Amino acid sequence: MAEGTWQLKLPVPFPLRFVSVYLVEGDEGWTLIDAGYDYPSARAAWEAGAAVAGCDLGRDVKRIAVTHFHPDHLGAARWLGERTGAPVCMTEREIPFARWLWGASNSQPFEEYLIRHGMPRGMAEEATGVVRYALPLPDEMVPLRPGEKLPLGENSARIIHVPGHADNQIVLHDEARGILFAADHLLLGITPNIGLWPESEPYPLSRYLESLESMRGLGAGLILPGHGPVFHDLDGRIEELISHHEERLETMRRAISDRPKTPYEVSRLVFRGALTTHQRCFALAETLAHLDHLVLEGRGEYTGDETVVFEAT
Repeated sequence: MAEGTWQLKLPVPFPLRFVSVYLVEGDEGWTLIDAGYDYPSARAAWEAGAAVAGCDLGRDVKRIAVTHFHPDHLGAARWLGERTGAPVCMTEREIPFARWLWGASNSQPFEEYLIRHGMPRGMAEEATGVVRYALPLPDEMVPLRPGEKLPLGENSARIIHVPGHADNQIVLHDEARGILFAADHLLLGITPNIGLWPESEPYPLSRYLESLESMRGLGAGLILPGHGPVFHDLDGRIEELISHHEERLETMRRAISDRPKTPYEVSRLVFRGALTTHQRCFALAETLAHLDHLVLEGRGEYTGDETVVFEAT
């Protein structure tokens, strides 16, 4: 890890097990990158980890920067903001979106979305309960704008918009030190979930691949991700991720080549094994993103009103 930068692995109550947040020391105070999931184990990990790093959560924190709206990154932002007295910062588009998603009652439309794409009703009801719920957010959040610089330790980091995993996700590039705080955009060992959700902007996989391409040659020698190990070969990992999705697209196309299938049927063929209902929901969303991309490329088409089916072209 770079001098003045600490990684803290916070527990999450689902199969990923941990989310990595970062603490960066500066003369004016510490910057915390992401807040983690809000439950007692994560709060305890914050207290213990910050103490080891030498950061007094009650006095030393200058700002909290949240990369995107998912609850393992944003969930504890209200508690952490109150604990530190520091402002919580997130992109200007993500702030109203997060308030709408986590504050509104979106359960019924979400459940109908899952059913329309082939998920059995009972499973859709269960999935909705674990994926859509109320999430208390800070009363005030400070907007960040892509392209601007965020003070970070003794330097600053350029804010880069990287859609795909989340429409308004950002990463932070400390150009002076060659560090990329990569959030869930670039992971090693696993691939970020690129899903098409009812609230998603169109063609998330296309936008993800474009954002990966734009980061080639960025000049970051240390990549600090939101999950999994730290790594160093940025361009090599970008190439691996692009190749992975090309292979996954071809797998999806083969799955619908013999007869039309619902996205849920395809997800069961592609994502095998004993998955939790939560994982099945994410598998369906990722399948939809790939099938959606096949349609964009003219390699597939979809039909259906009450239940959607895809077929190869």
